[in-house]
Amino acid sequence: MAKKKQRPIPRKSNPIMVYAAVAVLIIALLAIYHYSGNSGNSSVTVNEKLPTTGKFVKLNKPGTYEEGKVKIMEFMKFDCSHCYDMHRSMPALLNKYGGNIQVSYIPIVWQGQSTKSIEAYIIAEQMGKGEEMRDALFQAKFVKGSDIMESSIAIEDAAASIGLGADFKAKLEGGEGRKAALSNLGMMSDFSIQGTPTLIINGNINVDPPTIANLEDVVGSLVNAQ
Repeated sequence: MAKKKQRPIPRKSNPIMVYAAVAVLIIALLAIYHYSGNSGNSSVTVNEKLPTTGKFVKLNKPGTYEEGKVKIMEFMKFDCSHCYDMHRSMPALLNKYGGNIQVSYIPIVWQGQSTKSIEAYIIAEQMGKGEEMRDALFQAKFVKGSDIMESSIAIEDAAASIGLGADFKAKLEGGEGRKAALSNLGMMSDFSIQGTPTLIINGNINVDPPTIANLEDVVGSLVNAQ
């Protein structure tokens, strides 16, 4: 009597193995996407230099590093005593490192405050007297006790002390610095500024704490590395 041929018993697929294979595939796809998504910023990261001394926080923003330059953005307020201290200390740092440092001053105000102090500085800067106006506003606030944040008269007096008269007053009253002032506040929001002074180096290095001593450590490290 002939033996019946036995059919092979079909194997049931293991659902755990299927899920594991799918998970591995998803992880691999995510890794490829992450790599390709970051590859577009390779020129930014390659050209960056981070300080080797001093304390700082690396921001998740593209860098603006250029060989031979340390670019500082200072977010400041004219009624901020720590900003006034930084204002008085900055010249020594600039003298020490000369042309290696480029500083951009970005005056801001908190919500509810007038933007007139920002507008006044911007207009004076456009008229070639930004440095003088910055000093005049700080002097008016911390030496004379004037309300340069809200009083147009106090601002105009500060402007007059550096030789800015009717032309400056007309520009201020005409709102010629308003758009640029709002741009400053937009940058303040973009960088999530919570206090002043805030010092941002090369677009994505937040000097923290924002003291002149720590700033000098960070800047010195970057200058000496060039």
